[in-house]
Order: sequence, then C-alpha cells, then structure tokens
Amino acid sequence: MAITALLLNYRGFASMDSRFASLESTVNSRFGSVEHRLDMLQADMKDLNKAVTALEIDVALVKDKIGL
Repeated sequence: MAITALLLNYRGFASMDSRFASLESTVNSRFGSVEHRLDMLQADMKDLNKAVTALEIDVALVKDKIGL
C-alpha cells in the first residue's frame, strides 16, 4: 500500500514538474517577445529623437533668417 502511494505521489510530482516546465517555457517566450518589442520601440524613439532635433535646428535657422 505504501509503495502504491509513493508511486502515485511521484507521478503527481512528475506531472506538476512538466506543467511548471511548460509554464516556464510559455513565460520565457512571452518575455522574449516583449523584449523584442521594447528593442524596436527603443530604436524608434532614437529615430524620433534625431528627427525632432533636426526639426528644432531647422526652426532655429528659420527664426534667425526672419529675425525672431
């Protein structure tokens, strides 16, 4: 009887272990996707910053030409 209980208990833990491994894989995949999106967002923000800086320079030049 005790051996049967131990075997059933082991199966239960093995099942939980596989579930945790599956959950861990899913979470890692999602975080990888989020990390990729954040990298893309960071690159876009750098490009935006460059564009805004160039625009500010152009506006300053225009203001100088018209005397503002």
